Amino acid sequence: MPKITLAIPTVITVALTLFFLLPTSVFSQAAHQLLNDKITGALLRNAARPVEKAYLQFDKPYYAAGDTIYFKAYVTLRERHRLSDQSGVLHVDLINPYNKIDQSIKLQLVNGLASGDFSLPDSLPRGRYRVRAYTRLMSGEDEPAFFECELPVNNINTQHISANPSIKNGTAAKTDIQFFPEGGTLVSGIISKVAFKAIGTDGKGVAVSGGIFDSGNNKVCSFSSAHLGMGSFNLLPQEGQSYTARIKYPDGSKGEAKLPATATSGLALTVNNDALPQVNIKIEANQACFAQNKGKDYTMVVYSGGTGTIITCRLDTNIIVLDVAKRHLLTGVATITLFSPEGEPLSERLFFVQNYNVLKVDLKTDQTVYSPRGEVKINLNVKNRADSASAGHFSVSVVDESKVAIDENDEHTILTELLLTSDLKGKVEQPNYYFTNINDETNRNLDLVMLTHGYRRFAWKQLLNDSTARTTVQPEKGIEIAGVAETMGGRPLSKAVVSLIAPFSGWPLTTGTADDKGRFRFVDLVFRDTAKFILQAVNAKGGNNTQLVYAPDGPVPVTPLRYNETAPTDTADAMKAYIKNSIKQNEQLFAQGKATGKMLKEVKIKDRKTRPVVMTDYGIVDYTLKGSDIIPGSSLVNRLDYMIPGVRFERSNPGDNAFVYKRVTVSYPPVPMRVVVDGIQMEPEFNINSLSAATIDKIEVITNPTSSDMHTEGAMLITLKYGHTADEISSKGILPIHVPGFYKAREFYSPKYEAAETSKLSDLRTTIYWNPEIVTNGDGNASLNYFNADAKGTYRVTIEGIDNKGNLGRLVYRYQVQ
Repeated sequence: MPKITLAIPTVITVALTLFFLLPTSVFSQAAHQLLNDKITGALLRNAARPVEKAYLQFDKPYYAAGDTIYFKAYVTLRERHRLSDQSGVLHVDLINPYNKIDQSIKLQLVNGLASGDFSLPDSLPRGRYRVRAYTRLMSGEDEPAFFECELPVNNINTQHISANPSIKNGTAAKTDIQFFPEGGTLVSGIISKVAFKAIGTDGKGVAVSGGIFDSGNNKVCSFSSAHLGMGSFNLLPQEGQSYTARIKYPDGSKGEAKLPATATSGLALTVNNDALPQVNIKIEANQACFAQNKGKDYTMVVYSGGTGTIITCRLDTNIIVLDVAKRHLLTGVATITLFSPEGEPLSERLFFVQNYNVLKVDLKTDQTVYSPRGEVKINLNVKNRADSASAGHFSVSVVDESKVAIDENDEHTILTELLLTSDLKGKVEQPNYYFTNINDETNRNLDLVMLTHGYRRFAWKQLLNDSTARTTVQPEKGIEIAGVAETMGGRPLSKAVVSLIAPFSGWPLTTGTADDKGRFRFVDLVFRDTAKFILQAVNAKGGNNTQLVYAPDGPVPVTPLRYNETAPTDTADAMKAYIKNSIKQNEQLFAQGKATGKMLKEVKIKDRKTRPVVMTDYGIVDYTLKGSDIIPGSSLVNRLDYMIPGVRFERSNPGDNAFVYKRVTVSYPPVPMRVVVDGIQMEPEFNINSLSAATIDKIEVITNPTSSDMHTEGAMLITLKYGHTADEISSKGILPIHVPGFYKAREFYSPKYEAAETSKLSDLRTTIYWNPEIVTNGDGNASLNYFNADAKGTYRVTIEGIDNKGNLGRLVYRYQVQ
C-alpha cells in the first residue's frame, strides 16, 4: 500500500493558486486534464466572487429592558479574513422572539469596520432576541452566511414570551437525530465511521445511546453520545442489509431511526486529523468498484483558505493513503472532495486546521489589585505568529463578573465566528468550547462537528455546471435612493430625467436617467440619520406631466428559529445577579427622582415694543406673514400677491407653476428666491399653489441673505401647521421623501472620578468600560484607561480584533477590585 506525503507550499496571492502534485508511483501524469481544467475554472470563478463575513463583538452576553446593546462590527473578505474594502454599508437588525424586526439600522463601513448600538425600551418584553448583521454581498449568496447572535433580554415587569409560540415543548422521544457516514455514503464491505447528532426541541444536544441492528435484527454495534448529543461509531455494512438505530433517551423513552442506505459499489473517503503536523487521507474502493474502475483516474481537491489543491489519483490499488502537511493550510474549516472519473463529486469530508497562528495579545496593567472607582491603566502589545509587531483594530469590553456571569463555552467570539461557525450549516452549540482549552478531547469533539455539519460556502455541482462567470450582487457602497418614474396614467416612463434635491446646504444637485422600465437609482450617498429629499422628474421632452414612486429596499426576510428556545427567567442562574443589580439601579433612579437627562424649565419671554430679531440659516427674517392673515381668494398665489413687502409673484408661462421673486427696482428681471417648506428646499419651479392656505402657519421672508452658499437673492420660509408636513405637497413630477441615513453610534459613558470625590449615588454599572476602536501602532502598542465601579470582585477584560494582514486575536484578562 503506497503512502505519499504532500507538502502544500505557501501561497501568497490575491485570488487563488492551484497546485498539481503528481508523484509517478501513484498519480497519473496526463489523465483527466480536461476535468482538472474544469475544476480549475470553477475554483477561479468562485475566487473571483467577493465573499464577505461579518462578526459583532458585544459589550456583554445578555441585557435587561432599558439597557443599551453596544457592539463593534468587523467585516472581512473571504477566508483570509482581511478587512473588507468592498461593502460600505452594514445592515444590523434587532429581531424579537416573534421573528419580527424591532429595530433596524445602517452602519457606514470604513475599511470593514463600524460600531453601533440598540437602545432597549423599558417596556421591552423579556425573551430571546437576535441581532443579525449582513451586507448586500452576503444576501446575494446561495446560502447567505449572515452573522446572527442570540441575546437574552430580561424585564422584571413583564411576562416572558416563547421564542416561537406555535411550537410546544416536546418530549425526549421527539428529539431529532441524524446519522452522517464519513464522506457521505455507506459502502458495503468497507468499515466506515458514522457520526450522529441528537437535538432536542430547545435546539440543544441530547445525550443518547443505543445499538445498531441489521435487517435480520442482529445487533452489530453500540453507540453513545460523547459531547452535546454528538458521537460516532464504526460500522461494517454488508451488501443486501439495511440498518436501524434503536435509541435510548435521557428520560427513559426509546425510539428508532433508519441509517442511510448502503451502496453496493463505491469508494469511502476517510480522514484522520489527530496529528498536529499533518492530516491522513485514505481512499478505499470495495471489490465491486475496484473491479469496474481499476486503472481509472479520480480527482481530489483540498480546499483551505481560498486555495484549492488538485490531486489526480489513479486507482491502481483499492486503497490509496496520503498525508497532507497542515503547516501551510489556513486555520479554520478545510474540505477534501473526491471526484469520479466523470467529474461527479462522490465524497466530501470537512476537517479543522488548528495552526496556532492567531495574534498574541499581551496586556499589562499598572497595578495588580484596584480599589472601587480606582483608575485602571492598560497597555496592549500585539504580535503575529512570526513574533513581529501587528498594527490593527481592536475592541475592548470590561464587565463586573460578579454581576455578569459568563459561560465561556457558550460565548460567540471573533475566533468561533470567522474560523468555524460562519463556514458551517446549522447551529454549533457552545462554539467557544473548542477554543478555550485546546486538547485531544476538544479536538476529537471538534471533529464530530466537522462530521455532522456541511460546508456552506459553495456546492460543487452548481459550481461545476456554471460555465460562465457568475453574475454577483454588486457591493453596496453607500445609501441608495431608488424608485420608478411613471406617466400620470401609471405607465413606466422610459428615459425620464430624475433629479435628487437635498434641503441641506452643500449637497450638489444630482441627476440621473431612468431605464426603459422607468427605474432610477441614486447610489453611494453618505448622510447621517433620517434626511429629507425631493425627487423631481421630467419626461424626455422636458415636460413634468409625470409621477414618482419611491421604492426603498426592504429588509431581508427573517428566518424563523428552528427550535423553541425558552426565554430567560428571573431564576436563571446566569442572570440572577444581573437582574438583582438592575432592580437596584431602577430603585436608585426612582428614589433620586432622576432619569438619564434633566427637564428644562419653561422660559417665558415678555412682550417687547421692538420687533425681535429672528435669525435663520438663510439670514435675518425681514417680514413674517401669519397664515391666519392670508386673504381669502382663488389660488394661493393670488392671495399672497402684494401681501409681502418686496416680493411679487409672476408666471413665465400659462399654467399652475408659480414663481417667487424678490422685488428689484434697480435692474430687471427680478432674481428668483429660494422656497423652503418645513426645512425642505423646493426645486426652482416649485408649484406654490400645491399648498393649501389652511395648512400654513407662517411665512418668513428674507430679502438680504447672509448664508455664504446662497445662490439666489433671498428666501421664503414656509412653516406648516402642526399635523401637516411637507410630504403633503403634491405636484406633477415632484415627490418629497424621508430617507434613513447612516446611524451614528452613541458614545459609551465612562465616568471620571477624582481622588477625593464622593457621591451619594452608587455606581452600579455592569459594563465598566466599552471602547469599539483601539488602534495599535506600527510597534503593536496601544493604551487605554478608565475608572472602576463601586462593586468589589473580579472584573473581566475582553479584547478582540484583526490586524492589517487578516490575523485574528482575542484575549480574556481578569483583575481584582478590593
